[in-house]
Amino acid sequence: MGYTLAIVGCGVMGQALLSAIYNAPKASEEAAKYYPSKIIACNDTAASAELVENLVSGLKPSPNGIEIEIAIDDNERATGEAKVIILGLKPFVVEPVLSQIPNSDGSKLLISLAAGITVGQLNQHYKKVSRVMTNTPAKFGYGTAVVSHSESVESEEKALVSELVSQVGTCLELPEKNMDAATALVGSGPAFVLLMIESMMEAGLKMGIPLKESRQCALKVLEGTAKMVEITGQAPGALKHQVCTPGGTTIAGLCVMEDKGVKSGIIRGIEEAARVSKELGQKK
Repeated sequence: MGYTLAIVGCGVMGQALLSAIYNAPKASEEAAKYYPSKIIACNDTAASAELVENLVSGLKPSPNGIEIEIAIDDNERATGEAKVIILGLKPFVVEPVLSQIPNSDGSKLLISLAAGITVGQLNQHYKKVSRVMTNTPAKFGYGTAVVSHSESVESEEKALVSELVSQVGTCLELPEKNMDAATALVGSGPAFVLLMIESMMEAGLKMGIPLKESRQCALKVLEGTAKMVEITGQAPGALKHQVCTPGGTTIAGLCVMEDKGVKSGIIRGIEEAARVSKELGQKK
């Protein structure tokens, strides 16, 4: 340990990473070098900083001895002190903020959470860039994060990013060309799954099952099915056919869903989200 980590734009996802890194279990001797001794949480308004203060006030001492400093409208000083910078900004403010925090010696590592902003765009300001897309379940330690690195990021720095980001859930590495698709699948994915949960709940309610029990059934079916796919390693289609009895209820329901375009609607929705992600990076 020993370096300073600055989180510029410590909003929802920035706070998720802040608390996850701060609360990470005591690191092994080998992994300890990946953890900061200090985190500076930077926001541009007192109201935003107050939200971070409320979060920090409820934290117990860090198992890895990490300290937290909260800064308001002080990005240049905070990033100047930092070795690693996490950018938790909205896409439209990335360019003006990066213009204010120059990286003169090229040694700092920039980890960007901004949707649609490419590694190439970030490389105009920082040589070493890791682009990360995660999702809201990260707030509870069940997130999925997809990472893409610029060519200048060294293996030890990749390991650092993986160690820090994996504290909010599963961390996968993909090429930059897949990041807009990952933004749709991973970043927007929880909303699509929530739509499915909501639909199942309301179906149960419509058929007379109380809301509380409908909710529990929908949640546990989704949870159990995901575990079944993970544990068996089988294709979802193969497992789906195992549930279908000839002439039975399941195949009848699936046929109606196919008629209504459920599967194609999900695919097209994810494709559209990916298209918008790409557009976000092109807007000035």
